[in-house]
Amino acid sequence: MNHDTPRVVTVRDGRVQPSGSWLYVWIDVVTAEIAYVGGTGFDPELRAHLHLASEDPLLGRVRAEVSGYDARDFDVLAFEIPDVVDRVAAKQALVTRLAEDGAPGELSELIEPIVRAIDGHRRSASRRAAAP
Repeated sequence: MNHDTPRVVTVRDGRVQPSGSWLYVWIDVVTAEIAYVGGTGFDPELRAHLHLASEDPLLGRVRAEVSGYDARDFDVLAFEIPDVVDRVAAKQALVTRLAEDGAPGELSELIEPIVRAIDGHRRSASRRAAAP
């Protein structure tokens, strides 16, 4: 961390502005199950917090959609993607690739390294869960 260069969080008209583009995957650390896949323009830590804390189901999607979320442990893997990439299209390509184990088409150069990282993390989580 560089202490002489501040990170600027931009707030305009009472709203925090997006500061990047991310895809993220919630992985249950016990089962290695993928519980949720999302995309955001905000810091992944903030987005993870909102998923758990917000009672608004549009913001707190994990809270609203993932059964037993509050009794489970997750690792949230976040992947920064270039701002020029359509985040919605990238998320859909990732979801399709994870669900169907098929090629994500034109976004394969972006999606394949993400899938490999997810698979590696899931294998590690499975080994940790199986260890005595």
